[in-house]
Amino acid sequence: MINRPEKRAIVEPGGILLVTIGLNEADAKAQIEHLYTRSGSLTLLISADQTALSAYGDEVWVYGPLGFSGFLALIRRISWRHFEAVYQPAPKALPWLRFLIWPRPDWKIQEIGG
Repeated sequence: MINRPEKRAIVEPGGILLVTIGLNEADAKAQIEHLYTRSGSLTLLISADQTALSAYGDEVWVYGPLGFSGFLALIRRISWRHFEAVYQPAPKALPWLRFLIWPRPDWKIQEIGG
């Protein structure tokens, strides 16, 4: 796994968002490993049960029981961040997410690193 003493600075706008929701821990780590060196900064959108992955992202956002206003805040946050790309290797977990983000970054829903 990636050996790094500290987190990198967040590139804004830019950077990559990796949606790990729907992946097991081993697959999520493989996706992180694949994208880490290809990005200026790597933001992870994880589920509440994936907190062990927090050490591997430069920035980590947790998708959990947010309520309606919290969910809208997350959608605004993704939109306003202007990521250069979003990778969602398990699109069945949040199949509609990409349609709620505007302006929509380059959204890759296929497996990466395969």
